[in-house]
Amino acid sequence: MGVKMSDSPDPAIRFIEGRSRILVSTHVNPDGDGIGAVLALKWALSQRGVDADIIIESEPPETLGFLANYQWVGRMSEEAGNVAPYDTVIVADAPHTERLGAVKSLISDNAEILIIDHHPTDQPEGTARYINESASSSCELVYNIITAMGLSPDKDCSEYLYTGIIVDTGRFRFSNTSHTVLRIASELVKAGADPNNITERLFYHNTIETTMALGRMINSIKLHLGGKMATACYSHEFVTSEEWKKVDTEGFVNHALAIRGVEVAALLREVKPGVTRASLRSKNDFDVNRLANTLGGGGHSKAAGCTIEEDLSTAIKKLVKAVKERL
Repeated sequence: MGVKMSDSPDPAIRFIEGRSRILVSTHVNPDGDGIGAVLALKWALSQRGVDADIIIESEPPETLGFLANYQWVGRMSEEAGNVAPYDTVIVADAPHTERLGAVKSLISDNAEILIIDHHPTDQPEGTARYINESASSSCELVYNIITAMGLSPDKDCSEYLYTGIIVDTGRFRFSNTSHTVLRIASELVKAGADPNNITERLFYHNTIETTMALGRMINSIKLHLGGKMATACYSHEFVTSEEWKKVDTEGFVNHALAIRGVEVAALLREVKPGVTRASLRSKNDFDVNRLANTLGGGGHSKAAGCTIEEDLSTAIKKLVKAVKERL
């Protein structure tokens, strides 16, 4: 069972009160929900006169560059050595600091940590936690914090939050699309978020490299276990190429999951020699979060990820075997 908490954002608000310098971060390879959440948190903290620094391990996704003040998002490689360790930390869209990657080295040993997340976990971390597994996204939780603080999101903040929500709800078509999040989306649009522009920039503004990479992924699809599992992959050579730098694979794995009869789909990429990352998706009753947990990863029951310390070919075999044991 995951950690259950009330819908109240009070622990988060009490944590923020009286702070002066805060590190705000999210998981490695952040998506729209993680980036939207940290940007909205910095906006809210600035309204209270709090100095907040956003630092993430990896390159901020290029597809999110249309968001206002995107320069707020600092990279670990640029900030390391330039800042003193932080005694106060907010982690958004991740259950613990291990998911921050190298950014964890910026956290002092005795730091107080607030975790804001909607992923199920058996090993929560933090001095304070606002974890609600029934929420659509971390941006939904940040919206609750902001409004409970008595703040009204402006246009920029509304677009940060709306972006995270539509990414994590699959444009309001996933099962986590509740009446609550639809109401919140309506309020964000009323405050200035532009659904047409955000959707256009996120889903219909691909580079030619991204489109070509989708074709490459589709050509790599293989079926396993009588057609119940599909895998697709990218080689280490491709993911370290210049072309890869302009590729955004968000949503790619869903093309494999959409194949008739497939219950589990995985998109694997060998990011280093002997190190392979897998994005997992499922339908029906298969829980990919439990699968990912056994491999050191995590996520949601229908969407999760993990890193396998194997080369691409071996990682695929290991993953197929793990799925076979659970089907």
